[in-house]
This record gives sequence, C-alpha cells and structure tokens, in this order.
Amino acid sequence: MMQARSTTDQAPERFYQRFGPDGRVLNPTWPRLTTEASLQAFPSRPSGRRLLLINAPIREWSYPNIMPIGHGYVAAAAIMDGHTVRALDLNAARRGPMQLDAEALAAWVERHVLDALEEDKPDVIGLGGIVTQYARIKQVARLCKSVYPDVPIVLGGGIASSIPEFMVQRLPVDVAVQEEGEVTFSELLHRLEEGASLEGLRGTVSRRTIRPGEWDIRNHGLRPSVKSRTLGLDALPWPLRTLWPIDGVYKRNPVGHLNWKTKWIDGAPTGPDQYSESMIASRGCPYAARACDYCYAAYLGKQYRLRSPQDIVDEMEFLKRRYGLCYIHFLDDLMMTDFRWALEFCAELRQRRQRTGFAIMWGGTCRTNIVADDVIRARQEGRPHMLEQAFEVGMRQAGYGVESASPTILKAIDKSGQTVEKMELAIRETRRIMGYADCSFMIGSPSESRETVQETVDFCRRVGLKPEVFFFTTAYPATTFWALALEKGLIAKAVTGKPGPADEDIIEEYLIRLGEQGEAIRTNFSDLPDEEVVDLSWWAIQELGAQNTVRHPHTGDEQVLRKSAVRGATRADL
Repeated sequence: MMQARSTTDQAPERFYQRFGPDGRVLNPTWPRLTTEASLQAFPSRPSGRRLLLINAPIREWSYPNIMPIGHGYVAAAAIMDGHTVRALDLNAARRGPMQLDAEALAAWVERHVLDALEEDKPDVIGLGGIVTQYARIKQVARLCKSVYPDVPIVLGGGIASSIPEFMVQRLPVDVAVQEEGEVTFSELLHRLEEGASLEGLRGTVSRRTIRPGEWDIRNHGLRPSVKSRTLGLDALPWPLRTLWPIDGVYKRNPVGHLNWKTKWIDGAPTGPDQYSESMIASRGCPYAARACDYCYAAYLGKQYRLRSPQDIVDEMEFLKRRYGLCYIHFLDDLMMTDFRWALEFCAELRQRRQRTGFAIMWGGTCRTNIVADDVIRARQEGRPHMLEQAFEVGMRQAGYGVESASPTILKAIDKSGQTVEKMELAIRETRRIMGYADCSFMIGSPSESRETVQETVDFCRRVGLKPEVFFFTTAYPATTFWALALEKGLIAKAVTGKPGPADEDIIEEYLIRLGEQGEAIRTNFSDLPDEEVVDLSWWAIQELGAQNTVRHPHTGDEQVLRKSAVRGATRADL
C-alpha cells in the first residue's frame, strides 16, 4: 500500500502514483500542469508513448463550440507522465455547419483519420465521447484497427462508462476507461509502456486474449473517485488546451449565455470579441444515489465533489487573460447545488475583483429546489441569496432541467426534491435577476397525458417562462429508464416497430439510430400514441414561443410543423 509522503518529497514518476487507494492526493503541493508555461516542467521521455486522441464529429448542423474537455484532462495527465500527445479533432476540423449526406460525411471522416494515422504513427489511440456518437466512434475505431491492428485503442467518456462491457464487445477497442479518466489513464499508459498485464487495473474493462482468435472481457472494477478540493480535485491538472484550436475555432463560437438566441439556428458567432470557453467546477451529482430516472449521473463518479473556488477562479482568470474571453460556461451536470460552496465561490470572485480587477461573465447549471431553499433561507438571515450574489459577480445564465411542471410526472421520473412551488419561486427569481431562465422540458415520460402537458404549459404561462426546448423522453444506457425500456420492450420497438426483447444486435442498432439525441429513434414511455406525443411537443412549443421553434430538439434538422400539431389545438382540446 502506498504511504503518505511529506511536503518535501519529490513528485512520483507517474501521475497515478500521486493518489492513494481512496482517491486522496498524497501531497497537494506537487507541481501540476496548469498554464502553458507549466508545460516546461514536464518534458517528454524517449520511452514515452505516442498518443493520438481523436474527437469524433458531433452536431454537424451547428458551429463547433465546445472543446472536448475530457480529452484535455487525460492529455494533461499523459503529458505529466512524459508521453507525447497529438489530437485529431474532427469536430473542429469542419469549422462550421456541414451539409453532407451520411456517405459523404463518412468519406470525409475516413480521409482525415487515415491522414492522421499515417502522419502520427501512434503507439496508443484514445477515443471518447457520449453514447449518441456511437456510430461515428465505431467508424473511427474500425479505421484505426484496419491500419494499426496491434495498437491499443482506449475508449473513454460517457460512452465507455455507461455500458463498458458492451462497448469492448461490439467496438474494436481494447480497453474502456470507466468514470474519471486521469488517474486510471495514467496507470494504463504506464502498463502499456512496460508491456505489463492489465489484470486488476481498477477503472477499466479490457479485452483479454486467451489464445489466438479467442478472447474474453474482464471488468476490473471501479476506481475510487478523486476526493474533493485540496484532497484531490485541486491536484488534477487543468485541461491541456494547447492541442485544440481554441483561438481559431472554439472561443469564437459562443456557448451558454452568448448563444442563447442562436443555439437552435446554427450557433454562429455573435460578434467581434464575444469569445467564450468552457470549464468544469464539479464532478458527479449530489442526487446520484437517487438519480433522476432519465439521467446517467455517475459517468464522472457516484459521489458529488467540488473543486476549491480559488483553483476555479485561478483557471478562469488565466483563460480570460490567455484567450481574451468575455464569458465562461460551466459544463457541470449540477454546479450551483451546494449553497455554502456557491456563496464561497461568489466571495472568491468578489475578492479577486477587488485584488486584481478580474471580472467575467459566466453561467452554469442550477436546481430549482436548491435555489428556492436558499431564497427562503437568505430572507430569514437577511442576506442576498445565492443567485443575487452570483449575478453581482458575473453570472448571466442559470440552466435548469425542469423536465415537467406536473406533480404526477415529477414523481414518475423521481425528480427528487423538486416541487411546483419551488420551481415557481426559483424561476421567478431567476427571471427577475437575469432577465430569463434557461429551462428545458421533456415529453413522453411514464404517466404522461394531455393533461400533464397542459399543466406544464399553464405553469410556464404563469411564471412568464419561454422554455429553451421540449425534448422527447429517451432511454439512455445506465439509467433507470434504460432498464424500464428493456423491460417494456421499447428498445426493440424503436428498432423493429414492435415491442419485444432486445439482444446485443438490437441494442447496437438502437445506439446507431439514436444519433445525436434521438435522431431517428425515441422511447415513448407514456400510454399516448407516438404521433400524439410529437404533436403535443410542437403544440407546447408554439403555445409558449419556446426558444427552439425552428429545429428538431434532437437532430437540429429544420422542420415544418405538421398541421395536425397545431391546427385546432386549443386549451379546450387539451
């Protein structure tokens, strides 16, 4: 067992050796990769691996606007271990919306992948993303194996964590990294460099060759999550951004608050010097132990952990200075959900502004019950509540996954702690302070009816809310709804048209058709006919003037409303 080290000890040779078996850093003062200047402290080693990270295209109808931040984190850990890292970012390479058919897009991807493989000649290939990218990631993995059959391919991100055994079984990848990647990936690269066995490598699922032509799949269990703040997360490197085209692509295409009005058109740049970037302040979800039924909340760990406000603001200040940003968007599943931390974060931003003059707009995710509870608490304590304080230090967008304003649906999807009364208080306060509330909804959950949709529409009218979008409730792997969809035969129905059992072939076809969030497929959990669910979603959008009135909420395709969706649809009809 690794022993704790004194603060005078030199950092271990490999990044993963900095952490104990419980995910606690052994010495928080060891140097790490943060700014570009810090790269000089981590030179490459002659025996280090040549790593190629490939980012598959996503949302091809829109401008690319979010750097693959997970790739950036594992790249930083690899650099700290002395490896050489290159990035092929197919999403950024397209630079803008692509109007290619499936065959032409596949040919475009193939050309770029083959060129990169010939140029880089990698020792290890890393792929990752979300499960809706399954079809494109499979294409990329097949291309890589066709050129370099003996080069290990490592799969990471939510797509690897949600159903890792399935991914190693069906994709030509050798290892799937589960949940957080930095520490596990560091140890994996060390073993690959040494030619050591992957047996017992926690945090991975691997393919093991038994004899030529025969192999099995080994799940080595999960690795404990890195601890909060100075005990762990503050000891991780910042994402390595130098390998990705931040200046030329990502910062110019707005995120969050800056693309509120253009997101569902094409997310085009909003104007000169309107530069933005993304960050992560927390990992996991405080509700993961009792996750909302539709959500895979544990892909970065089952425990909710936060970075220290000082470390976050240090990164924010660096990003503004380095890239000339005016806005930073936090990609956390749930950012402002610990009110004590939120107030501490606001205090750090306030003190930094007084000390250095640093200020920037920012936005992130919230939860209505957390905000509402603090509004009530703040009134009792005679202080500004968390959103008032956050706005004073730059917060300009608060995102809420409201999903439904029907008590029946909130109970059916296990939206723990969220009530209509708390939703109303939080949204009214958000609109009062920031001018709008960024809320999304779902239609087609268990127990959904015309009446429950009407309740949601009535609620939005009452609080003056124009939602961002109405999604269709969709089953994703590792969620409660995934198990329910399998039980009800909805995965097979989505593929074959008839309810029934789903074997691996059907599941794979479902993931391929899933595309970008339900491109050609959805799972209707209600007793309503599928066509009526679609009609109700467009009726709600039209009634409320939702932010997305042009594009399909999943594919981004421009759509013309069917007359049946709006013709004669009145409150009396519902």
